[in-house]
Amino acid sequence: MKSEEILKADILDIIFDGRNKAYGAYDLRKRYPKILGRALLITVLLATAILSYSYIKNKLMDMFPQKTIEVEANIANLEPPPPMDQEEPPPPEQPAPPPPPERASVQYVPPVVKEIVAEEVEMATVKDLEKKDPGTKTVEGDPNAAIKIDANADAAPGLFDQGEKKVVAKVEDENKIFLIVEQQPEFPGGIGAMYKWIGENLKYPSEARNNGLQGKVIIQFTVEKNGSIENVKVVRDGVGGGAGDEAMRVVKKMPNWKPGKQNGKNVRVQYTLPVTFKLEGE
Repeated sequence: MKSEEILKADILDIIFDGRNKAYGAYDLRKRYPKILGRALLITVLLATAILSYSYIKNKLMDMFPQKTIEVEANIANLEPPPPMDQEEPPPPEQPAPPPPPERASVQYVPPVVKEIVAEEVEMATVKDLEKKDPGTKTVEGDPNAAIKIDANADAAPGLFDQGEKKVVAKVEDENKIFLIVEQQPEFPGGIGAMYKWIGENLKYPSEARNNGLQGKVIIQFTVEKNGSIENVKVVRDGVGGGAGDEAMRVVKKMPNWKPGKQNGKNVRVQYTLPVTFKLEGE
């Protein structure tokens, strides 16, 4: 824009000089004064119309007064209601409650005691036993027959039984592995000597050491009747990096233990041993 045009130009033309004036903020700002004037005019007209309507309505009501219609209401003379009976009727009779249920019962028959009379048997005399043998019943026979006494004839079963008797002895499994016994197996010298021996023979695996792995390995094995270590296996390896294999190697290398005992006999016992791997300075 030339300098001589600046003094004559509108502020919007100066702001939007060299810009697109066809639409956008320029168009809105250009039309804003007209829009604002129209809005104010419409508002004033609406307010004037409302006030004028109220004023004209009041004037018309004063010029044409409304007629009021008076309606007289005649109340008929009604007869007074009959007097209420002072004596109230008796309340209805309540039905009697049902009788309570009878308690359960069962017929009771008293026991009858009967007297049992044993059959009277005449006792044998010494004179009768000279010619007859004693027995549980009286039997007529030849007094000259050979004397034969059958002790098993009338005796209680098994009283004089001389037959072959079989003795059955309870045989325990010789190879049974016990979990709990009266006397537990023991490392030579006790638990303290066992952990000292493990510490002297255990080698920290290089893989576990380089990776900073440490923790516990649970080993399970069987102490045989002669104290030897068998069936060594890893129950849980909480370290990794070859710690489980190293723990098994050390346990298999152990000297013979003092075997466990049950009922005074050496038995096989299952034993569980935790082996700890811990780096120095940790």
